Amino acid sequence: MLQNLHLTVAVENSASKSNSHLLAQHGLSILMSLDLGGGEGMKLLWDTGASSEVMLHNAAALNIDLDAIDLICLSHGHYDHTGGLMGVLAQRKSRGRERLGVLCHPDVFAAKLKARPGLKFIGLPFTETQVEAEGGIWMQCRGPVPIAPGLTTTGEIPRREAFEAVEGFWTIREDRYCPDSIPDDQALAADIPGKGLVVITGCAHSGIINTIKHALEITGAEKLHAVIGGFHLMGADDCRIEATVQALKKFHPAAVCPGHCTGEKAVSRLREAFGDRCKPMAVGDQTQF
Repeated sequence: MLQNLHLTVAVENSASKSNSHLLAQHGLSILMSLDLGGGEGMKLLWDTGASSEVMLHNAAALNIDLDAIDLICLSHGHYDHTGGLMGVLAQRKSRGRERLGVLCHPDVFAAKLKARPGLKFIGLPFTETQVEAEGGIWMQCRGPVPIAPGLTTTGEIPRREAFEAVEGFWTIREDRYCPDSIPDDQALAADIPGKGLVVITGCAHSGIINTIKHALEITGAEKLHAVIGGFHLMGADDCRIEATVQALKKFHPAAVCPGHCTGEKAVSRLREAFGDRCKPMAVGDQTQF
């Protein structure tokens, strides 16, 4: 059973003044340390930021031992969540460490594009074989994957809330240019005894409310304790932000920790709605459940 969960933010868009030695970058990476009881534990790296340079710098500054990682899990296939993967694997390989599993949805390898202001590739900045050559072992699954007692990936997330539509992303499928609904978007759900469910997102392209509801459904948890990560409300209009806030209020979370792609306007509204329970993320933040 999951006894304790410790999170360290290794890459994030912002850094607090008290952590001036850390580098901020548009991206996300969180080290998760699990206490499973009976002396058993596990270390999981959730995403790897946008670049190896920043990922490795911050890991060293935060005394994160990348050699001790048991698993890397990718939230989706955009560069700002995967760009540091090669650096992590290359460092481990240079030190003679064993090959490492990289858990993801199969569609992380799809062509990922945005069209504003012009067409640009925003997908994985490496190939499947390059990762394998550096010691990565791809583990692809569309559905939920139990990682440890009390911790699971959500797998694909059903899109049920009308106000949480995915817009602005494109792909090439069967030789045709078409909208990308980002089916590879997934989150982590950690069931903390006596607390409830902690949901850790990457970008929540599926919608943060859709993500929370799916996490509660697949785990059978009765209560949301906290939600942490990107809420993808950057650029959202006031109507969507307000609908998100009102829906989130109904879960009565003890902690709301928005970051990365949430956007300043949405973070400001979340702070207004949740007061001290809203704690925006920054590089170097450490949280324990």
